[in-house]
Amino acid sequence: MSLFQLFLISILSSCMAQDEDIMTPVVNIYSELKELKASVNALTVDLNTAKNELAEQKSLIQELQKQIKESPKVAFSASMSNTADSHRGPFSTENKLIFDKVLTNIGNAYDPVTGVFTAPVKGVYYFRYSGSAFSSHDMGLSIFKGTARFVSSYEYNSGERNDQMSNGAVMELNVGEEVHMRLWIRTWIFVDRRYNYSTFTGYLLYPLDSTSV
Repeated sequence: MSLFQLFLISILSSCMAQDEDIMTPVVNIYSELKELKASVNALTVDLNTAKNELAEQKSLIQELQKQIKESPKVAFSASMSNTADSHRGPFSTENKLIFDKVLTNIGNAYDPVTGVFTAPVKGVYYFRYSGSAFSSHDMGLSIFKGTARFVSSYEYNSGERNDQMSNGAVMELNVGEEVHMRLWIRTWIFVDRRYNYSTFTGYLLYPLDSTSV
């Protein structure tokens, strides 16, 4: 064998060795692709879960917005009108107080002629009153639910120039039930012409359906 032939054999052997190195992968491509596919599948599951949770939250928000929009709006606040500073009472019998100066009456559930609030829907309501009087007389006030006294306040003649008091209560009312204020026997309440010291207020906290306990 000639030297030239030996040289060619040597070159071919070297090239074959290099080809083997090139064809031999550094990493297992199939294994890497399999792991990558598993990661993509896991991310897809997470994304679908997030989409479902977002859809549920959106549905809940829409339902709450609908309930707020459809919920009845009931709120009132009233004082007593007069052309000059005066007072109501004292009387020999307990008297219903008529707060005829309407400040707010959303839903028109309060009647300023009779002084009676009538529940338009079954629900939980909040009522509050304030009273002002000169100290020369006692002052007694009560909220009535129908014909039953619910909460009261009493201010004894303190000897000070002015007396102030207030009270409030949460009530569960059925449709048509009534709430009003009364002035106690032999007491009085101040009626001012400008500042609305003595007031009667109420509003619906939330409605109750027929299945509520």
